Amino acid sequence: MKTKLTASILMLLVLVPLTLVACDSLPGSGTPTHPVSTAPLIDISPSGNLAAAGGFDSLFDEIVVADESLYGTDYLGHPDSVLLDNGDILTAFPLGHGKGETEMVISHDGGLTWENIFDEDNPKPSSFSDTQETPTLYKLDFTDGTQKLVCISGRPSWPTVLGSVGEGFDVTVSESLDENGSCDGLVWSEHENFYGPNAVREEYKRFAGTWDVVVGMSSLTQLKDEDGNYIDKWMGTFHDDRTFVVYKTYLTFDEDGTMDWSEPERLLGDELEWREYERRFFGGGAFCEVEIIRSPDGGELAALFRVNNKNSHSFVSFSTDEGETWSEPQTVSAELTGERHKAEYDPATGKLVITFRSVYYKNTVGGSWYSKGWVAWIGDYDDLKTGAAGDAVVKLAHTYGDSDAAGTEANSDTGYAGLVIYRDGLVVTCSYGTFSPADDPTHGGDTYIVAKRFTLRELVRCSGVTIG
Repeated sequence: MKTKLTASILMLLVLVPLTLVACDSLPGSGTPTHPVSTAPLIDISPSGNLAAAGGFDSLFDEIVVADESLYGTDYLGHPDSVLLDNGDILTAFPLGHGKGETEMVISHDGGLTWENIFDEDNPKPSSFSDTQETPTLYKLDFTDGTQKLVCISGRPSWPTVLGSVGEGFDVTVSESLDENGSCDGLVWSEHENFYGPNAVREEYKRFAGTWDVVVGMSSLTQLKDEDGNYIDKWMGTFHDDRTFVVYKTYLTFDEDGTMDWSEPERLLGDELEWREYERRFFGGGAFCEVEIIRSPDGGELAALFRVNNKNSHSFVSFSTDEGETWSEPQTVSAELTGERHKAEYDPATGKLVITFRSVYYKNTVGGSWYSKGWVAWIGDYDDLKTGAAGDAVVKLAHTYGDSDAAGTEANSDTGYAGLVIYRDGLVVTCSYGTFSPADDPTHGGDTYIVAKRFTLRELVRCSGVTIG
């Protein structure tokens, strides 16, 4: 045992220097291809001048969604949200840093107030207490007009070490309906495991370690047929925590409503295609946490990747055949570089709003970096293709680190935001972070979840920044 452990440590010592030396060999890294920063920054954090001006009918306010007073723990993390047809916002999050028991809250008033959906009359499924990773939420609209909600959690091995194993992913389904026949998100099934040793159905049983699923599914995209019509098939994505390979799996349902997930396969093609971009060592970017964005005309998909190695700007790749094949990855702008992107179109303006944890490089790409924290990027789909800076970057809230000062640099343990946008353009986004300084009597030192509400119209009116 001691010999094997020593060999593993020596292997890591060899690989780490090689990774550092090879950073500049990654296509798109080294000297920035795009300007360092050209889009204006709009600050609506509590210390920002727009929020301080007030008088916006609770727009720009920092609203507590969940904290220690409700759940008895001082660390709540990584929320995801879905907008229901009745206007409610459902948000799920783990009790811990990217892992732990899953909780759910709901807002009936556009994010102004929140309440737990589980109580004595509506007990939480017992399997929610055994979830192992960040939950993701999606609403499935079937072609016959029916709906389902799904909540998905990976089962990776924590902590990640050589020889670690994973246990696939878990899925829970909600089919409870409101008086109008749409999903209300109140009642959930027990989780079912796929592609792990805990799978109940034999066809999904796999040895531990086959799939070390993290952020499953970071995206879940409804697909179209050859004529451009939506079909009852969704492409889900996750990455393996050991290799940082991004995988896709297809979700379908049989005539009895039983869900099926296809055997995972590499999103970006066979073992050679674009592998130098995504692999973990030897200069690769360690791609992960991909967000899939459909073009406004519906005919193209964009895959926006986090670069975990922080040796490049974020990457994007494009597909014109519903995710079967992808273009060579290319870098996006500095303004859009970050981690765990979540994207939605604003119906009122047609603009693309993307929330994420920001990553900025102090000198050259691949050098020292810092974060401005939780931000929202506003721009157009074509900006992804051209590497343009976009219209604006919005600092949503400040996250405190070692310093209690609300400065340019922020605690990077934030982002992973739920994001919904109403038809009238009201954006409601939720994230986790240390949103209070250490000496705050209520939340000092705690990591909790808040919601931010804004419209592009009010951002323009109050900041003077043109978004057009």
